[in-house]
Amino acid sequence: MPQNFFVLSGEQLELAKDEVISISNSYDPDTEYRSEPRLVVTKSAVPFEKIAARAAFVRVAGNISGTFDDVDRIELQVPRPDTFACRTINLSSKKVDGTVLERKAGEILGKKWGSKVSLFSPSLMVYFILTDTSRYVGYSDMPVEPKRPEKIFKYPHELESKLARCMVNLSGLKEGQTLCDPFCGTGTILLEAESMGIRSVGIDFDKKMCDISEKNLAQNGYESRIINSTFDYIQKIQGDIDAVVTDVPYGTASRSSTAPKKIIQDFVSILPKKMRLVMVYKKGMDIDELDKAKKYEVYRHKSLTRMIVVR
Repeated sequence: MPQNFFVLSGEQLELAKDEVISISNSYDPDTEYRSEPRLVVTKSAVPFEKIAARAAFVRVAGNISGTFDDVDRIELQVPRPDTFACRTINLSSKKVDGTVLERKAGEILGKKWGSKVSLFSPSLMVYFILTDTSRYVGYSDMPVEPKRPEKIFKYPHELESKLARCMVNLSGLKEGQTLCDPFCGTGTILLEAESMGIRSVGIDFDKKMCDISEKNLAQNGYESRIINSTFDYIQKIQGDIDAVVTDVPYGTASRSSTAPKKIIQDFVSILPKKMRLVMVYKKGMDIDELDKAKKYEVYRHKSLTRMIVVR
C-alpha cells in the first residue's frame, strides 16, 4: 500500500492533521496514518494528489519512498527523471544545513540516474523530511495547488476561506454529495464546497445575503441552490443533503433578535441525530447537545476565539 506525506503549513495544526485524515478516510476508510508536528504520513489507496488538491493547510505533499540514515545509500524506486531537484524540509528541533544534504544527494542521484539537477521546473522533486524521530525520503513529480474560487463580494468579519475549506473537508463529503449551509451569508462555505465538486445548498433569512451568495457563485460558474428562509427550512430538504457545514452568526454579523446561543440550541434540535455537522461559533456558546462532539479552538484575537465542532 502506498505511503504519502503531507507537510502542514503550521497554522491550526490539530485541524490541519485531522483535515488530511478526514479527506483520506472519505475515499479509503482503511487509511492508516501516523503524525508528528507538522507532518502526516498516510498508508492508503488514495493518491496524495487527491488529498493535496483539497486540503487547506497542506504546504507540500508527495510519496514516501522510505527512510534513510546515510545519504550515500539513498534508494528511490522511481523511473529515471529527465531533471530533478532535492529539497530538505527540517521539522526537527535540531539545526540542519540542508544545502549540504541536497548537494551531496544531488551528486549521488545524478550519477545513478544520468539526470541533471534543475532548480527550475524539475520533472521530479526529491524531499528529505527530517523530524526528531525519523528521516524520510519522499518525492513528487508535480506541485499540487488547490483550485480556489474567486469571491467578488465580501462582508466584514466573514469566515476565512481556508477555514471554510477545512470545515468542508472535516465533513467527510466526496464529489457528488450535497452540503447545506443554513446560515450561508456571502457563500464562503458553498464556494469552497463547489470548488471541490461537492454540491451545495445555501439558506439565509437575509435576502441581501442570498443575493450576494448567488452573485459570488455565478462568478465561478456554480449553480448552488440558494433559499431565502430561516434555518428550519432545512427540515424540508434534509433527505436531499449529506452534511451540514455552517458558521453561526453572532454580534454585528447577526441580524436576528434571538441570542446566538439560543439560535444554536434551536438549530441543533431540529437536525437528525445522525446528520454529519461541522459548525463554527464564538467561544462561550457551547450547548449540552454538543458535549460529545470533537472541538477545536481557533484563536483570532484577544476578544475572539472561535470553536469548531464536528459531530
